[in-house]
Amino acid sequence: MTINIIMPKLSDTMTDGQFICWRKNVGEAVERGDVLAEIETDKAVMELESFASGFLIKTIAEAGEIVPVGTVLGLIGEEGELPEVAETAPEAEQPEKTEVAMAGRPPEPAAPPGQVHESGEHEKASPIVRRMAREQGIDLTRLQGSGPEGRITQDDLLPYITAGQGKPEPAGATPEMPKIAITEAPPRQQGSVATAVGPSAMRQAVAATVSRSWREIPHFSITSEIAMDVCQEIVSELRVVRHGIGYNALIIKACAAALEHYPKLHTADATSSGGIAINFTVALPDGLLMPVIKECQRLSVDEIGYETSRLKDKSRTGHLSAAEMSGGGFSVSNLGMYGVDEFFALILPGQVAILAVGTVADRPLVRDGQLVVAPTMRVTLSCDHRVVDGAYAASFLAELRRILEQPLSLLL
Repeated sequence: MTINIIMPKLSDTMTDGQFICWRKNVGEAVERGDVLAEIETDKAVMELESFASGFLIKTIAEAGEIVPVGTVLGLIGEEGELPEVAETAPEAEQPEKTEVAMAGRPPEPAAPPGQVHESGEHEKASPIVRRMAREQGIDLTRLQGSGPEGRITQDDLLPYITAGQGKPEPAGATPEMPKIAITEAPPRQQGSVATAVGPSAMRQAVAATVSRSWREIPHFSITSEIAMDVCQEIVSELRVVRHGIGYNALIIKACAAALEHYPKLHTADATSSGGIAINFTVALPDGLLMPVIKECQRLSVDEIGYETSRLKDKSRTGHLSAAEMSGGGFSVSNLGMYGVDEFFALILPGQVAILAVGTVADRPLVRDGQLVVAPTMRVTLSCDHRVVDGAYAASFLAELRRILEQPLSLLL
């Protein structure tokens, strides 16, 4: 009996995905949980894991092909079984939850049609290194890695990238310096336009998400300034003895505490499935990801600090799973580390609000009728006006300010 390998739907906005490559060959044995293929969705490049054991008896999808959700990618069956022609299943007939386990990483350019990644290349280079090599036309199988167990690092690629040498010599050979010919550039014709490189899949996914947010959600925003002198002292002390504890951990914990009193700002579905789950932004070279920390109301500041560090590392090294990007009910976007005073953030579709966090800086402040200089932080709350009104949002910010100006309760 044959089993269909089907393109799953992994997000509300996903209608199709780009098939990158097969990781198993036809006739090869497959165990449940084995990685079968790589697929680029609207959010990330995912590894498609098998949900059944048997043999890969037929492959239908080809590298570089755009495949609609619900389409049969290949067939799993018994050894020697003749594959039957599988028909594409309509998306509407697919179950809401597909029996496919996915492990995600930030998207990288798809391999040209017909090109299949060798398993050895995946084992000795990270997704970022493979992406750089593919963009420069460098054959990783001919490079000698300097990392642990011979892994190829970005430093190993630099000599070839800076020299403009896309085809490295075999390991042990000394690459020759390229000959550079200096020619006069032809005169630019009037009206000529430089050829532009198209946006990456991650950039396209970000564009689709923010366009949907701005088009469908009636935003309004309010800003508040919070005194951060006590938080500043706590962060300064904790950074010495506890790695990863910074303003972000305190802010996320404070948001979780405030949301318990203002549940309308947290998506009801997320609350019912696992308490207060908060997304936070991680900047990447070609876009951003928003991993989620779940059950924030139960986690300590230390645990939230550990989770933010762990999820940031996984986001930037390409090992963030689909489960770690889904299920959030409220978002925090922090640009304080870039010196931004305040900004307006767009709400993640499916959520009600997002908090935009500015930098902690010394500013004039009136205390007890006296003008003083103290560290403050400006936060802007963007809300969906269909769900909440200004007074409710303002009350939430007042509670958040109270918590952060008296933050010792967060450490208990």
